Amino acid sequence: MLDHVRPVPVVEAADLEADMHGTFATYRATHPLIALAGGGYVVLRYADVERLMSDPRLQATETALPHQAGLTKGALFDLFEYGMLTANRETHARRRAALSRALARESLEHFRQHVRDAASLLIDARIADGRLELVSAYARQLPILALARLLDVTDDALPTFERDVLAMNAFFRPGPTPDAVAAAEEAALRLQSALADRLDQVDAERPGSFLSTYKTTAGEHQLSPLEGLMQIVQMIIGGTESMRTALVVEIAQLLGNRNQWESVCSHPTLVANAVAEALRFDPGIAGVVRVAVEEIDLGGWIVPAGHMVLLSAVSALRDERVFADPHRFDLSRPSLNLARLAFGGGAHRCVAEAFGRAALEEGLAVLTERLPTLRLEHSPTVTGHVFVRETSECWVRWQH
Repeated sequence: MLDHVRPVPVVEAADLEADMHGTFATYRATHPLIALAGGGYVVLRYADVERLMSDPRLQATETALPHQAGLTKGALFDLFEYGMLTANRETHARRRAALSRALARESLEHFRQHVRDAASLLIDARIADGRLELVSAYARQLPILALARLLDVTDDALPTFERDVLAMNAFFRPGPTPDAVAAAEEAALRLQSALADRLDQVDAERPGSFLSTYKTTAGEHQLSPLEGLMQIVQMIIGGTESMRTALVVEIAQLLGNRNQWESVCSHPTLVANAVAEALRFDPGIAGVVRVAVEEIDLGGWIVPAGHMVLLSAVSALRDERVFADPHRFDLSRPSLNLARLAFGGGAHRCVAEAFGRAALEEGLAVLTERLPTLRLEHSPTVTGHVFVRETSECWVRWQH
């Protein structure tokens, strides 16, 4: 070992589970990274995370994660084998380009309307109750309903689509049980089969639709049928799991800061600020997981080659070097554009970022318009420090 190499502190998962933001802040003050007791490294500071997003010494994980979970084949394994998010170099670029072009041709304003329609539908279903559980009755369903409209899922197929998306997504949440993994595999298989049928039929049924356009771009970029299918499934996962927690955070934080909630209700132009600050304060995705293919030196602290590396958005977006008073939710923060890190960076930056922001903005805007008297009954707890994050129940109420 070289003389300049400094010891990297090893952190137990229990410390992060007990107080993730506090633990990250403690180590971030003196170290650019930590090692997890269970394996892997976490990069903590904004500048390092942002820079390493584009560093070729870090590569996408390909099939390493399902192998760690004991998966070597099947519908979930295929997501990693044939998806763009886990691919590298030319393969990633080709798969990404097909979806990117299809999204670019789909009107973002049409998708915004899908979100608004879904939000109104969910509110109407509970309006007489005077209260709802924000996670299960709004934030979890809203992005699924909006994506279902984008994908031309029929009304009769919607309950099955929603059930299978939720069951499949459980694989990507913290600590899935063996039963949850088995259920996720079955759900992924059903969902992939249904989407394959839709892609086969779409030209005749809906020429010019998003799926029809994507089918064309996938062919132009020479994606195999399985590759073409997996980009849609990865889009569904990213567009639902990350949005759920982000929606709850933005609404709960505003309601917990009443003056800021009322400001957004009175000035709809502040909705975009609220979304950006919520993404900074507690992003729905903890960070980006990569594999170090070469040794990386961060000022004398070394990430060895061959190890998993988490570029932590959760830590970076509360870095005191970049954000003043980072543990305070503040709509007037001058550096809100830096919250873009929540959508990743480099070649793997979220291909549907504009659609994600649209879902968060319209999901909040409809609530402020329809339910300005909304009140928070208790604050939710957000957990998860590696990939997809979870939020506890969050009940809200309003005056009739």
